Amino acid sequence: MIDVISDQFARIAAALFFLIGLIISFEVVARYVFLSPTSWAEEGARLLQLWATYLAMGYVLRVDGLIRITVLTGAIGPAGRRLLEILALVWILVFCCFAFWLGLEVVIESIQKGRATATMNQVPKFWTETAIPAGFFVLALQTLAQIWRQIRARPDDSEPAEPAVDMTL
Repeated sequence: MIDVISDQFARIAAALFFLIGLIISFEVVARYVFLSPTSWAEEGARLLQLWATYLAMGYVLRVDGLIRITVLTGAIGPAGRRLLEILALVWILVFCCFAFWLGLEVVIESIQKGRATATMNQVPKFWTETAIPAGFFVLALQTLAQIWRQIRARPDDSEPAEPAVDMTL
């Protein structure tokens, strides 16, 4: 189930990145062709980029897209690789819990104090800040799923199977 959620959030993130491209293109045309820049394009693109990045984190973990240092894992056997994978996933889970909790505190404080961006648009800060606990919550769930997969894997499985995912919109 979490794989489906991660995949859906990745699709949303891809659509947001596409939308960011449209917004920036619109801003360039408005500014340099019509000499009439917008007040919202840069801030809107930044808001969407934060959401797209955080929403995609669970998917990146699921498809094994995180950066790895493989000097040690290449020198040990499958059981050792599996143990190191589980330890790395536990570390990711611990970090997710802290990031989620601290991010949630920031969001609550922003809502209570009514913080807004220091721009003409005065966008409420919690609109961008909410992306952090949301993204880390999904990443934590995906991490739990990955840990479960590693625990369930047969001892003779030397490499995890590559998931086949269709990311078309």
